[in-house]
Amino acid sequence: MKIAITGANGHLGMRLIDEIHQDHKVLALVRSESAARSVREVYADSVSCLVVDYADAKALAAATQGANVLIHLVGIIKESKSNTFYQAHEATSQALVDMLALADGEDMSPGETGLQKIIYLSLLGIDRNSTNPCLASRAMAEEILAAAPVSVSIIRVPMVLGEGDYASGALAKRVRKGTCFVLRGDSLEQPIYAGDVVNAMISRISHDQLETEPRRTPDCVKLDLAGEESLTRKELTLRAAAITGTHPRVVSVPMFLMMMLAWVLEKTSSNPPVTRAMLGVLDHDDDVDIQPALSELGITLTSLDETLDKVLGTNDIKGTD
Repeated sequence: MKIAITGANGHLGMRLIDEIHQDHKVLALVRSESAARSVREVYADSVSCLVVDYADAKALAAATQGANVLIHLVGIIKESKSNTFYQAHEATSQALVDMLALADGEDMSPGETGLQKIIYLSLLGIDRNSTNPCLASRAMAEEILAAAPVSVSIIRVPMVLGEGDYASGALAKRVRKGTCFVLRGDSLEQPIYAGDVVNAMISRISHDQLETEPRRTPDCVKLDLAGEESLTRKELTLRAAAITGTHPRVVSVPMFLMMMLAWVLEKTSSNPPVTRAMLGVLDHDDDVDIQPALSELGITLTSLDETLDKVLGTNDIKGTD
């Protein structure tokens, strides 16, 4: 099977490639030559890697010729002038749908694409009517993909913790300080281990037998997946501290203060380190019933304590494209 991955150089993309590249032909799609080099340095000739504009349907159609499955890992929680929420979410999703239309039209010869399945990694809390532009944009992206003429699986996740990723590195640094400041300490988190998210995507890859024909009856499955425990951000911080053997004093910072700071930064900086939209995503209360997703996926989850034990042993922070 040939599997294409957009955003392949990100933390989850690289973990996914690790798990599947020996059993499948993997096509890593990235946005820049520097991102391509980071993939090629690890996998050399065992993984194909192409630089492509995710919003260019024709370029995507040409790049993904022969792929059976496409895993869409592109998404942001902080936009910039060069990469807005619309460009990152809706435009890329529309390009994937348009790519399939091109494959059936005159721009490509019949049989040049066998794409039958799209797997999209989304966020918990998405809502097209949300006042948060990131969550609203993600919801619109889901609606666009749901109309694709192929099987679509949408997996919504909360905070993902993995060895060497940004979130785990930030958590490790925070709990090793004497005084630990957290955004709204009573906000609910339901973190999930990165390996479990990868297993969920692999489950959807092999969920059903791929058809011999290049098109199947379209269907869309939406799954809310998270860790086994929902707890406050303060409680999560103290659990992490217990794993590392530290004893920080946890101070909860009110949301309105952080929103005021973000507003000032947005007005005074062309690239603020934090934005109001980003804070809104981070502040979402995560407390979902995961049993329907687990039943559909057929996977088991890593416990929170085991997850924290795995991820707090490293402070390396990997970037994403």
